Amino acid sequence: MKAFRFRLERVLSWRGTQLTLAEAKAEHLLLSLRMAAEAMAEVTERLAAAQANLGRAPLSTGAELAVFENSRVWSMREQKRLEARMMELRQSITAQNCCVAEARRGVKLVERLKERKYEAWKTEAAHEIDELAAESAIAQWRRVNP
Repeated sequence: MKAFRFRLERVLSWRGTQLTLAEAKAEHLLLSLRMAAEAMAEVTERLAAAQANLGRAPLSTGAELAVFENSRVWSMREQKRLEARMMELRQSITAQNCCVAEARRGVKLVERLKERKYEAWKTEAAHEIDELAAESAIAQWRRVNP
């Protein structure tokens, strides 16, 4: 009786590697989205702090107002840039999640095929063992009853 050997083992390994890579890319995109969200929160906090400082000052000079205005304009531009980046990342994450799901389906497909082949091998091996046992019993019976 031959040992079980799945001829598509390398395909299963390759599909597993594809799944690992797809999951790693999805994780990287999620990390990038978290970093962009943190940057957005930081920009918002800086703008709020600048407004609070300006509101607390009894008198503000023209230079201070100009610095605040430049900071406000920069913050608004940065918020728009980060919002666009976050939207782009969300779209990429959605697309990558589809790739991950497809890779998982590919792995599951080959795994199910392997399970079916293993079950067929087990059935064949059991049948072969039954045949050997029957032949052995017949041979023993013939020795006892010539």
